[in-house]
Amino acid sequence: MVKKIGLLFGIIITLCLIPSTVFAVDFSIDQSKIEAFLQEDEEIEVVEEHTYQFEGKFNGMTRTLIPKEGSSIHDVTATEKGKALKVKQEDDTYKIYRRGEDETVTIQLSYIIEDSLKAYKDVVVFAWPFFDSSNETAYEQLDIFIHPPKKTEDVVAYGEDAAFATEKQEAGGVIHYAMGYVESGENGDITVAYDKSLFPSVSITEDKLMLEQLLATKQELMDKEKAFIQRKTMLEDISPYVLGAFTILSLILLFFAWRRMHVQKLELERTSESAYFLPKQEMSLPATIAYMNRGQIGPETMTAALLDLERKGYVKRDEKDKNTFIVVHEQTDHEHEAILINWLFYTVGQKGVFCTNDLQEFTKTTTNQDIYQRKMDSYQYSVKKEMADHKLIDKPFGIRAAAGLLSLIILPFIIIFAIHELYGNMSISLLYFVVLILFAITYRPRTLKGARIYKQWKEFEEKYSNLPDAEWETLVSDEQKRAFIYGFGINHAPITQKNKQLFENTTSLTYDSDTDLMMFVLVAAALNEQFDEVNSTVTAATTDTTISSSGGGAGVGGGGGGSGAF
Repeated sequence: MVKKIGLLFGIIITLCLIPSTVFAVDFSIDQSKIEAFLQEDEEIEVVEEHTYQFEGKFNGMTRTLIPKEGSSIHDVTATEKGKALKVKQEDDTYKIYRRGEDETVTIQLSYIIEDSLKAYKDVVVFAWPFFDSSNETAYEQLDIFIHPPKKTEDVVAYGEDAAFATEKQEAGGVIHYAMGYVESGENGDITVAYDKSLFPSVSITEDKLMLEQLLATKQELMDKEKAFIQRKTMLEDISPYVLGAFTILSLILLFFAWRRMHVQKLELERTSESAYFLPKQEMSLPATIAYMNRGQIGPETMTAALLDLERKGYVKRDEKDKNTFIVVHEQTDHEHEAILINWLFYTVGQKGVFCTNDLQEFTKTTTNQDIYQRKMDSYQYSVKKEMADHKLIDKPFGIRAAAGLLSLIILPFIIIFAIHELYGNMSISLLYFVVLILFAITYRPRTLKGARIYKQWKEFEEKYSNLPDAEWETLVSDEQKRAFIYGFGINHAPITQKNKQLFENTTSLTYDSDTDLMMFVLVAAALNEQFDEVNSTVTAATTDTTISSSGGGAGVGGGGGGSGAF
């Protein structure tokens, strides 16, 4: 169970660390300055200066300029030290061509914004996002300056999101938004209002007073920020108690799980007897192998299953061709044994005869590959059904439900901590959530019967790996075959090595045709190779993986942009 949680947690971390853009240009934008000059005739002339630090080769820079609804952007040009650079527009993105390698490059970008001013009876408002959440590059140092058409001291200005509380009024009514570091994916709307008299040529958009509303909006933003800080302070104060409570509850939950396991261990020691060599077979060998392999049914298991059919007398090998099997009778003990006989001897083979080479021949046809896959799925389902019928795995509702409930309770705290920028507390809460939800999903301890079977076969694996050759020879043929079939199917390195050693040391012994273990080994190797190759071919042919991706853009209402390179 611990290994499962570790594996799943590792997968999640790995996926989170995979970069979204592969083979991208390595760069940073160290300094950005944007100046917007408001004109009396409603046009706005914008001059931007961006300093890029490149590592490696690059072809140029990009600037996305998304106009707000009803406005437009045109006459986009770029220069470097007064030298014009080629600019190519692709929708709202402008590619500025300037090749180089390992350089610091400063470019100037100029453009005109039209129809962006809103005029009222008392003020003219310029509200604009020079970047938005679609921006994929951080600005290390961003400064935005808004210049009025004439000098004035009568200005109302505020910013939102990344621009909040960054504004300050400079001489002549220039508003400076000193934003500093702006992370990628941030919004940052700015709003500046000047007296209407500064814009005599601008037509009134709405015949109403707006100054008081703007001041009220600015005050509302300040009040929201104040309330946000108060909530953040309160959450910082209570977070140790919240996380402490979850720590205690999680430890109590783990204690109950440990106690349950400990009680089962004691009961197992009291009631379970170690077998002399082979444990009592409570399930079929294929189901036992699958159980000991955590439900995995691979080529070795299928090879072992066919050899077990021969051991039990349901099929036999042809006397002339040891790679050919013939059905003796079909009254099997288990459903999956009947499925295997039908699959190999009547679907892949013909009329109750199956040769190891039939596998590759049958799967050469695409239609047959689908049939083979369906038969294999049916067989695997039946083996797992036998395991389920024996109730080897428990699903304790109480402990799992408690873990799931705790994960749901902590989920709102993750969101609240994230909203209030308490990222340390958020990370701890997220860790609790992941561990608890994975625990609720994966906590499936063995029942007493399942633990007993697992313990006995693990003991057998240890005995088998260290079995002296002389003791092996004292076993009867059926025990040897069962031991070999299990060892082959489980496919563990120490047992595989022991199989090889035992049968190399018994080449001088003579067995009759029914107990020829050397031939048993040779057939197993040939058969397993066929199953391995065919299973790989069929799985690859019948698996269809679709990968899709999607991009983002500006928010509702338009407006925004970002910077990049290529």
